[in-house]
Amino acid sequence: MSEKSAESVGGLGGGHDPVLRRENRQHLRALEQAVYSGWKIPEEAATVLPREVYAIASDPNASPRDRIRATELIAALRKADIEACIDLDRINRLDAGTATDRVEVVHEMPDSALSAVARALKPQQPACPAKPKRRR
Repeated sequence: MSEKSAESVGGLGGGHDPVLRRENRQHLRALEQAVYSGWKIPEEAATVLPREVYAIASDPNASPRDRIRATELIAALRKADIEACIDLDRINRLDAGTATDRVEVVHEMPDSALSAVARALKPQQPACPAKPKRRR
């Protein structure tokens, strides 16, 4: 596959060049380290990073392992964005003096649903009781 045709399908255009594939793999590892470790990523890089990771995920010449890792990294980026939005929403609610969590009490809940909620709120008991202490 030529370099031009690899780029046209969204790949990095590395072909089967082992040196370029190794560089792409190292780049992916560095991006994974940054995202999974929670490093502060500059705003400029945050806009470019998903496109670069997507290019690795869609590169037909990349190994299946690298493509899967890139896809997982895209999912982690998406999850981090959602969590940041949730945190921002809570901060805005706290600043406004409103509730950060909403709890509704429903009067028309059947008894089976109420007992399920009660069981969920009840502290969990250990799987087996504690052994009695030996007497000396």
